[in-house]
Amino acid sequence: MPTLAERIRQVADLSVEESEHLRSLCSSWQVLADLSFSDLLLYVRREDGDEFQIVAQLRPLTSQTLYPTDMVGTRVTQPEQPIVERAFREGRVWRQDDPVLLDGIPIQMDAVPVRCDGKVIGVVTKEGSPATSRRPGRLEQVYLEAAGSLSEMIAEGLFPFIPLPEGDWPRVGEGLLVLGEEGVIRWASPNAISSLHRLGVSANILGRDVDGLGLGETPIGRAMRDQRISDGELARGDTFVRFRVVPLIEQRRSVGAVVLARDITEVRQKERVISVKDATIREIHHRVKNNLQTIASLLRLQGRRLSSEEARSALAESVLRVGSIALVHETLSEAPSELADFGDIARRISMMVSEGLVSPDQRIEIKVTGSTGPLGADIATPLAVTVTELIQNAVEHAFPDTRGGTINVELTREDEDVVAVVRDDGIGMKDEPVEGSRLGLQIVRSLIAELGGTVHITSDGGMRAEIRVPVTPAGSARR
Repeated sequence: MPTLAERIRQVADLSVEESEHLRSLCSSWQVLADLSFSDLLLYVRREDGDEFQIVAQLRPLTSQTLYPTDMVGTRVTQPEQPIVERAFREGRVWRQDDPVLLDGIPIQMDAVPVRCDGKVIGVVTKEGSPATSRRPGRLEQVYLEAAGSLSEMIAEGLFPFIPLPEGDWPRVGEGLLVLGEEGVIRWASPNAISSLHRLGVSANILGRDVDGLGLGETPIGRAMRDQRISDGELARGDTFVRFRVVPLIEQRRSVGAVVLARDITEVRQKERVISVKDATIREIHHRVKNNLQTIASLLRLQGRRLSSEEARSALAESVLRVGSIALVHETLSEAPSELADFGDIARRISMMVSEGLVSPDQRIEIKVTGSTGPLGADIATPLAVTVTELIQNAVEHAFPDTRGGTINVELTREDEDVVAVVRDDGIGMKDEPVEGSRLGLQIVRSLIAELGGTVHITSDGGMRAEIRVPVTPAGSARR
């Protein structure tokens, strides 16, 4: 699906930079819609030059929309929208002197030229009805004045700010401060005042410098000095308030700022709970890994005391199986989430088997390529045991008499299936059917069957085992 910038270039004769400027504007213009209580429509002149076309639309969150239907794609001519053509041609904001009636509702329309590197590349119309705004009076007046300043900045090519700030824009209704030239608070919304009260500011804040309220360093001075949007976060106790400061610029000089304030206390509390939960889960995986390694050590000690070669071999195989499960928990204990990349687990398994089974006089190389993406423990654990069994089987049976060779582990993700292929270039399985009666292969088939997967083993100049397991998008097994 093409991006907004690509769709704009399909309609208008604009460069990549100009189209990206319009895209950036559409990523930042919710604040303008909310401050002006208006629907915003972005017009560009079509390549043929006779028509304008609406390429983007935004509805306000502070007022009822005038356009419940999608207007994107609508074409208009100069007689239909003379104010759009005039703003585009003259490069300045045009405001209608008198509202026009739309279905009996008075509509006020402003046309704002969008300038990029000195060139007008589009027009934004602000269309709203004063009668539909939530609250008339001083609040409405302050909002409209701030919207007017942003409109002039768009016309001068000073908005949007590049690069775009990270994260979502706070909503105007969540808290708004309007600052004068020296960073002094000229007006504050009730929600903004409440947020400051929760930070411990109880005195009257109008006429005061925000940085002088005792809240610590704020991004206001930086934003006005650098003439860029700046974000910051204030905290006191368990209260957290995020600021986004939008400097208001006239003739290349900062004359004030609009500060959007959002109380993010609940967000930070949830993040803290999640952080504690993640830390607890990682600690559990770490302890399980330690316990499994202890069991493996006990099995190794027991194996040294046995005289039967068959019993010692059985214990050695059990040590590898326990070790492969321990590797899963070790990897999950290091992961930031409850999922782990199985490619990392498979590489650790290959090193464990190589160190534990390959004798120094054998040149057997174990290679792991590809990735399955993140997997949960419910599928990573049986898959780890499966890969361990297949590698171990290849080391023990594919290369007799100190013969060398290569064992390849290939991991892929195909739609909703995890695919693991283990193949070697050894002697193959000539003396017994491919289905095999070995305990290791029986374990493989049993584990994969429980996951609803399939095992396909072939032998032709070597052995090839393909494991296919269905998983959900989140990385858990589908049973």
